[in-house]
Amino acid sequence: MKAPLTSKQIPPPPQMTNLLAVRSLRTYFKTDEGLLKAVDGVDLDIAPGTTVGVIGESGSGKSVTAQSVMRIVPKPGFIANGQIWFRRKNHQLVDLASLSPRGTEIRAIRGGEISMIFQEPMTSLSPVHTIGNQLMEAILLHRTKDKQAAREIALDMLTRVEISNPTQRFNEYPHQLSGGMRQRVMIAMALSCHPSLLIADEPTTALDVTVQAQVLELLKHLQDEFGMAVMYITHNLGVIAEIADQVNVMYLGRVVERTHTVELFKNPLHPYTQRLLQSIPRLDGRSRTHLDAIEGNVPIPLNFPRQCGFYSRCSKAVPGRCDVSVPALVKIDDQHDVRCFLYSDEEEPLP
Repeated sequence: MKAPLTSKQIPPPPQMTNLLAVRSLRTYFKTDEGLLKAVDGVDLDIAPGTTVGVIGESGSGKSVTAQSVMRIVPKPGFIANGQIWFRRKNHQLVDLASLSPRGTEIRAIRGGEISMIFQEPMTSLSPVHTIGNQLMEAILLHRTKDKQAAREIALDMLTRVEISNPTQRFNEYPHQLSGGMRQRVMIAMALSCHPSLLIADEPTTALDVTVQAQVLELLKHLQDEFGMAVMYITHNLGVIAEIADQVNVMYLGRVVERTHTVELFKNPLHPYTQRLLQSIPRLDGRSRTHLDAIEGNVPIPLNFPRQCGFYSRCSKAVPGRCDVSVPALVKIDDQHDVRCFLYSDEEEPLP
């Protein structure tokens, strides 16, 4: 009898046309109390040129999923299982999960073909290097060795992200710029090497509403210009409604619902998604009403029992069913996947 395939030997999905295909991804953190399962069996697909939203509360595993794709999971975290299939610019398929995080191939992909914008630009930019030096570093690594050409590319990118007086900003330091300006610099850095995939991890969280709208509009414009795909991570449903083509709702390290954006707002199926939408503040003239918040908190995925992750907060939970097994993510129709025993009796197999 043949030995079972390991995660590194499993072939890519048949006739894969997507830019990114994540399969059964599990990213864990070793702690003194046990394994913290931050990402516990995520499947995710991103087609070329599309925007895929990933939403959920803090602690749902959104950022760790992105870090896994970039292979920058901080220690003591590690990818325990799964595949991350990525189609490179030369059309070669590579499993990012099987690469060494410090190897030559992932270093060429990271920044060159997959870029990431982080939540807080002030902690992502070096305070002791000028904006120009930081922009040129990635360009010199991935695009050209000519410093003059790199400088021209950097100035062009600052112009494209609508930073006023780019020549002056080129020689300034991060603390001399506003929050919105720093975020534009981060976008310029991420797009300077024309990546196929941009991962935006809550890039507008620290910005006021006006600047947030400007940054979102800028991202959409640059996406059209460069033809890249975007994985947009946020807890803001308003942002998702504005920019995403498809939405993945995450809870406790798993995708619990996946569908097109319009369908999600029109026909949410999972109890968690329904509660998220009900908690949005409404401008219907009513005053002195409390927000319809979800009771409780996201559990810590440490020594967590085998049950539906939303069981303790769900008003539709079925005792004896939802608290003893994990529902599988099943296809309800051509455009809607959901993980809930209300729609299917299929269980998630043991990893």
